[in-house]
Amino acid sequence: MKKEKQSNFELLRIVAMLMIIIFHSLVNFVGTRDSQYISNNIELGGVLLMLRYVFGQLGVILFAMISGYFLISAREKKNPFERAMATAVKFAGMLLYNGVIISVVIAVIYMAVRNLGLVGPVFYELINTTRNIFDDSHLIFGYLGGFWYLSVYFLLLVVINPLNRFLNKLTDNRTFLALIIVIIFVSVLFKFTLFLSLGRDAINAATIFVGYLLGGYMRKFDPLQHVKSRYLWAGIIMFIAYYMMAHEFLARVLHVWSFDAKPAVGFFIGYPGYVLAAIIFALFMRLKFSSKSVNSLAGTTLFIYIFHVGAPFDFFFQTATYLYAHVIPSWGLTGFELDVAFIGTLLGYALVVFLLGALAGYGYNMVAKHVKSWFAKIGVMI
Repeated sequence: MKKEKQSNFELLRIVAMLMIIIFHSLVNFVGTRDSQYISNNIELGGVLLMLRYVFGQLGVILFAMISGYFLISAREKKNPFERAMATAVKFAGMLLYNGVIISVVIAVIYMAVRNLGLVGPVFYELINTTRNIFDDSHLIFGYLGGFWYLSVYFLLLVVINPLNRFLNKLTDNRTFLALIIVIIFVSVLFKFTLFLSLGRDAINAATIFVGYLLGGYMRKFDPLQHVKSRYLWAGIIMFIAYYMMAHEFLARVLHVWSFDAKPAVGFFIGYPGYVLAAIIFALFMRLKFSSKSVNSLAGTTLFIYIFHVGAPFDFFFQTATYLYAHVIPSWGLTGFELDVAFIGTLLGYALVVFLLGALAGYGYNMVAKHVKSWFAKIGVMI
């Protein structure tokens, strides 16, 4: 009888992707002219700032940690580039499917909405000042740009065999940890250099590599295994409490504009983000359950990433900004009611995007299955 796959890390993939979607939905809103109407709502501003500057980093690190956890002990293949090649083809297939089929569907909906005047004048203005649908067509077989994660992950797979050989020689806990800390420190020093950043997002490529090392470290040594879960939860709560208290101090005592009151937690790259990721990862390591639904849904997360980042006309980002900057203010809410409405809309939008991306991902899996079958038949015929 085949052993059923555990779902703890599959659930973590889902959580990490939701973090990334929430982060991306706030990119064009937090700290811009559109967010002025909530600039005096300091608590809500602090929460949104934390989601904007912590969730993006955290989600990426957790994804990389999952890879490190499983791949550090993976058996090497005879051809060191076989895994990288297979991944490159998979990425290209997803980008092609999203860039042609899904983008055409969205483009048709966009055209209908625009021509039939089904939306208000503000959003109508927005969707008429959007980018060319084929601006990123050159990214189908070469990632970078908005798909920087795919680029860096592919580079990681190219060097994964020698990297794993080196890492598996580090049998001492302190030596492995010291390596991670040194790389984090160096990555902070060189964050804004071209050498360590890729694409227009200027995200530090070291995030993926450090996340991979940290995942491998958790697999080899499980450093938090003797720490009780309640203390790990306390660590997460302390991180949130520090962020919000520091934000309150900056905004209320020093009178810093709410969206400029960024506590020192490591912008994109920094120790606090990696520590928080390690704590969350340790909690998921302790989960013991199996769910076919969770496993199936988690299998679509990579496509969900491509789906929402690569949507034509900046559709994902513009819709989020329209919701946050124009729909919510029209309700005339203030104070606690505004807090609840905003967070509810934010989470609802992230969930809808996730489910739509998952649905499109299932479609890709069906298409990919038929394409593989077709190529297999051609191979037999040849």
